[in-house]
Amino acid sequence: MLTTKPFPAILFFTAFVFFASPLLAQTEEEQQEESFSQPVENLTGHVGDVPVYSHIYGADFMNEQERCNYLLTLDGMKTKKERDEFRARHRDKIDRLRKERGG
Repeated sequence: MLTTKPFPAILFFTAFVFFASPLLAQTEEEQQEESFSQPVENLTGHVGDVPVYSHIYGADFMNEQERCNYLLTLDGMKTKKERDEFRARHRDKIDRLRKERGG
């Protein structure tokens, strides 16, 4: 009669889970990347006393409050996918404003 030995299968499965789990955890860490650890006031560069928002697409079409709200909204998002979707919507909005205002 053919008997099966569960030990090698269990050993293989355990080893697989042990060595694969760090790889799976990395994808979760990637989802949590990019949170801002600084206050919004420190997220802008300055040239003299003038804040520079060159890292925000279309910042020149936004007022100070809109730029701060943009950064706060982005900071509140938990996953990279959410942030990418938010940035895409923002880019579309800025592109529409550019066409309307002729910039």
